Amino acid sequence: MADILAQAKARQCTIAIDELVYDPASRQLSKNAQEIELEPRSIELLEVFLQQTGTPIAAEDIISRVWQSNYISKNVLTNRISTLRAIFKESSPELDATKLLVTYPKKGYYLNATRVTLIDTTADLIAPSKPVQSKRMIHLVYMSLLMIAGFFIYQQSQKSPIIAPVNPLTATTRQDAHITIAVVELVLNRIHVTNSAASPYVTTIKTVLLSQLVAYPYINVLNQDDPTYFLSPLNDNEYWPGDGNTLFSDYKLNLRLDKAPTSDQLTARVELVYHSSEKQTYRGEYILSTGSLDQDIQKITDDLIDYFKLPVIASANTEQTHAFINQTLAQQLDADNPSMFQANYLARRLLLAPDLKSDQIQTWLNRIDKLFPFPSEETEIWLGLLDFRIGNYKRARERLLKGHFNNQIDNAFIYLVLSNIALKDDKPELFRYYYLKSLVSLSLVVPSKTVFEQLSREKLTSQCLGAWGVLFQDKALTADIHSWAMFANYCETAAPYLPKASAKRSQ
Repeated sequence: MADILAQAKARQCTIAIDELVYDPASRQLSKNAQEIELEPRSIELLEVFLQQTGTPIAAEDIISRVWQSNYISKNVLTNRISTLRAIFKESSPELDATKLLVTYPKKGYYLNATRVTLIDTTADLIAPSKPVQSKRMIHLVYMSLLMIAGFFIYQQSQKSPIIAPVNPLTATTRQDAHITIAVVELVLNRIHVTNSAASPYVTTIKTVLLSQLVAYPYINVLNQDDPTYFLSPLNDNEYWPGDGNTLFSDYKLNLRLDKAPTSDQLTARVELVYHSSEKQTYRGEYILSTGSLDQDIQKITDDLIDYFKLPVIASANTEQTHAFINQTLAQQLDADNPSMFQANYLARRLLLAPDLKSDQIQTWLNRIDKLFPFPSEETEIWLGLLDFRIGNYKRARERLLKGHFNNQIDNAFIYLVLSNIALKDDKPELFRYYYLKSLVSLSLVVPSKTVFEQLSREKLTSQCLGAWGVLFQDKALTADIHSWAMFANYCETAAPYLPKASAKRSQ
């Protein structure tokens, strides 16, 4: 992270942003000495980006710092972003302003560090005067530089072009800034164990691979869009949560797990198939050490990223997920400085633990809030569901709406929870809005015909959660799961706000 703003203030100089110049002392943006008028909020927004040049800043963090509030609409921020981009575009029409002020998937926004520099105007005033070089010497220098550049260009033209993955955080050329990266949609499907000795590590492998891929911004893990994702435990069965219902996806990932000849190693075979045709497109075999599963699974993630030609993003590889998973619930709750991955795993477990007391959950939520003031989108949703479980409906709504801030997760269950909160707040319009959104999102994982049939007056009135039943026919999900029990009496409460069933005509 480069705090260009602090450097400019310390050196009493200005900042060049492409063709524009920003003066921190006067807080003025200009081009060719002509001032560009900006509203105070836009100036504050620009300074936030200059304080963390090259580093993505979460939308929630930006809003908190510029507007000192967590309840500003996303539209307010995006409008300000558009204003700055319009100014950048006007100053440099030949360049793409979205590659200067960059939207980084699942992470927020950042100012491209390769196009921001300091203008140290004081150096010329302090330095002693030097004799002026002759025009002949200047011409010789220019000619030498042109010859070197020409030779270099000629050498490069004789080579085949190579397009390599680019990390937008470390890109160093303007050409890099113009690369557009497509997001890959992937479903984590099945993990098949061919040797029972490998079974104790299934939960860890599922947890780690899911966590790494969810955290990577250029792969959209569509498991998150399946309502059962938030209602299923992470355990040693053969399927990942939210695996079996997604109707639309680019790829599915399967994994075969076996015991290696060495006692402390496993063999993992990764198979990637096209979702529509079931044709295999990638296969890789890996040796996983039981003592360093997180690091070895990172190799699988890195190879998938390389296969899709996506940017490489450095990972610390400091997790010890297997040791954490094998602790008791009490030990997990008391763990020192849990990571965000561990917090997600534990939140899922807490949500499905019917005997846990509300005050225990609240204590843990308070602790996580202090550890992660700006949690990831998925973490925010898990925390919101826990707030919903213990009756903190207002806080639950705030978290769930923040979790949807970047619209990366479109989950019908989350909309259903929001509709339930609206019922408890006696807000019929909000209830209808979120109820309908839940049905629309449900069509991603349930045949649209089923959803359309649910919209008849008779079915809405008598069985308002009827379309959801399809999801649980072939799942190990039962009515006594605590998350689902939260919806006891949901349809009875919603009845006054639903269309009335038409009376049957007498024959």
